[in-house]
Amino acid sequence: MNDLSPDLVELRGSHPAPHDIALSSEHRDRLRSRVDTAIGRHETRRRLALAVAAPATVLACASAVAAVAVLALTGPSPATTATVDRPVLASAAAVRVLDRAADRALATTAPVVREDQFVYTRSATLTNEGTFGGAVSLGDLHTREIWLGQDPGPFGWRDDVIRELGQDWPLESGGPSPAGARRPTYAWLAALPTDPGALLDELEHVAVPVDGQSQDQAVFDVVGNLLSEQLLPPPTAAALYRAVTLVDGVEVDRGATDALGRRGVGISRADERFHTRTTWIFDSETFELRGTKWFFTHADGSPDTLFGATAVLETAVVDRAGQEPGSST
Repeated sequence: MNDLSPDLVELRGSHPAPHDIALSSEHRDRLRSRVDTAIGRHETRRRLALAVAAPATVLACASAVAAVAVLALTGPSPATTATVDRPVLASAAAVRVLDRAADRALATTAPVVREDQFVYTRSATLTNEGTFGGAVSLGDLHTREIWLGQDPGPFGWRDDVIRELGQDWPLESGGPSPAGARRPTYAWLAALPTDPGALLDELEHVAVPVDGQSQDQAVFDVVGNLLSEQLLPPPTAAALYRAVTLVDGVEVDRGATDALGRRGVGISRADERFHTRTTWIFDSETFELRGTKWFFTHADGSPDTLFGATAVLETAVVDRAGQEPGSST
């Protein structure tokens, strides 16, 4: 079944055919350790969606999912806003990009999102389809859609769904999961502190490093999770971007491209514990977030190995799970 939209069909020809990339035994051991540790922790919603997939699909996606913000998200409800002075630690170039992204967010009109509605995101996605512990094998570029319910109650997630690879995958939370860091709703995000320093304090409370990760990396991953497939209140988006300027090790990646090959400017941080790198790609003119890429890094200085990428195509608010924007059904 071909679920590619016309724009993806047109752009697919510019991407190389799927290919195998060998991982060293060291990379496989690190990844296996990370997965084993993460299994005992709270799962993110993307991993939980894979629990209903066929075993082969789970194994094919596990290596990519494991390195994409597999974190425990715990902690209290959002705190009231207070001013907290924290030093700027990101590179000067990264600060300029993140400040522009924050300014762009604040200039955006805030949408109206009711608790009985769903946030919808459609994206182009490249995933690792290799076997767990084996070589990276990038699959075909394909479309992914997700519907996230905004009901703040403990079972507000029960109708959440991902549509990908020609099938609908229900999202499970394994029990009660009210709105919070593990299941951020628009209203919950809107209640977060908008002072960057105060917000960073909040993030440090909910970001739990995995298997020896640095706290800075855990925070960067949590922010990436909150930015991913979400509709953010403009003040919250701006505060998140400016909070990242207070995180050490954040660099700019000029000329970065998203999964569609759209060129922009990247904001990157390398995870020294697991030898991976995450890059958020922003439009170089509007500074809108375009997508994300994930890489394995190599101690010998060889080029990083891409193992996952996204490109945001559309974000909207709809009334029902499975409903396309602009459709009544």
